Amino acid sequence: MREIEIEFKNLLTEDEYNNLYTSLKLEDKPQIINKNFYYDDANESLKKANSALRIRYTNNKDEMTLKIKGSKQNVEINIPLDESFPKEPTVLPIVPNEIIAELENIDVQIKTPMLTQKIETIRYELPYKSGLLVVDKTTFLNDIVDYELEFEVKDYNIGLEEFKTLLSEFNIEERKAKPKIARAMEYSKK
Repeated sequence: MREIEIEFKNLLTEDEYNNLYTSLKLEDKPQIINKNFYYDDANESLKKANSALRIRYTNNKDEMTLKIKGSKQNVEINIPLDESFPKEPTVLPIVPNEIIAELENIDVQIKTPMLTQKIETIRYELPYKSGLLVVDKTTFLNDIVDYELEFEVKDYNIGLEEFKTLLSEFNIEERKAKPKIARAMEYSKK
């Protein structure tokens, strides 16, 4: 399924995360465990195209996602995976036709997608104003942990204003948050 994603992100300190956890009563919200496996080929074809290919295993669904970064919104192609798809493969045995077609649209040919990163996130989601607020605690390779706030919306301008207000209300300093896969690559060099 093809989706347009508009989201705002901000890295958090551990103290800011703990404050949000308490203030938003996240202990009362369902905890979502995301196990993310990222793939690219030896030429880093996806990275060079500002794209990422991920398999995500959660409490309630498994899916493969192609993310294509845009200036104000991203495109996501989400393909549900069934039990017949191998769990946590180090090399992807098959890439669904919908993803191949989307890659062809952006002129990317990927050969032998291999596992490049594994990331685990504890996530909380809750409705907030016009969108969905997402609070993440993510563990990367080398046991590096970071914290992130995301706000997913339908309208860029309204969402931006609401996100800035939220940061101000919780005294959160604005910090640019690169995508998790980009942070994972940086952390793996430490």
